[in-house]
Amino acid sequence: MMDAVTHLLEEGSVSTEEPVPAAPGTSENNGIGQHLRRERLARGLTLEKLADKTGLSRSYLSNVERDVNSPTINTLRTIVDALGTTLSRLFRELDREPSALTRPDQRVELTRAGVPGVTYTLLNPKHGGQLEMMLLEVAPGASSGDNPHTHGGEEVGLLLSGELDYWIAGVHYHLTPGDCVSFNSSVPHRYSNPGDIPAVCVWTETPPGH
Repeated sequence: MMDAVTHLLEEGSVSTEEPVPAAPGTSENNGIGQHLRRERLARGLTLEKLADKTGLSRSYLSNVERDVNSPTINTLRTIVDALGTTLSRLFRELDREPSALTRPDQRVELTRAGVPGVTYTLLNPKHGGQLEMMLLEVAPGASSGDNPHTHGGEEVGLLLSGELDYWIAGVHYHLTPGDCVSFNSSVPHRYSNPGDIPAVCVWTETPPGH
């Protein structure tokens, strides 16, 4: 997880002036914010206009672009949709690398709203297909919540380290390293980490973004 593109969860004050964009490949900031900012400027959008399109505040969007705020998965997709692009296309265009290849420093770490202690690291943000692969890390005592959730698609998860309790359609499974679960995402499912170390999983789902 140390190679992932990480973002802080703090929100601070921002200047009303637009920073001068760094030349491609010269910025010291390798977070997702610089990609979003370049895409916005390329479309001639101000932060105010993007705020109107997304329903998010200007200060929040500015902090996202400066990698001060970490967008949740759904918020990131709201911003990308408003820019008229996709996450995969964004990375393909700006990194100038084949979509088949994602290097460790190009991974994108995200949070999920209302789910503390859980992080998702997108391993194939440039892929653009129907298959999304992530590293899922669940802190000790953290969970997806008491209420199971459902969505379309399928999921497959492999536990690499730690332990994880998983409930699928009301059936309880206790996962230890090497265990794999696969299920239709339309059935209710939830998870929690009962152990004292983080649970780390490779997780694949389709369609992306859930």
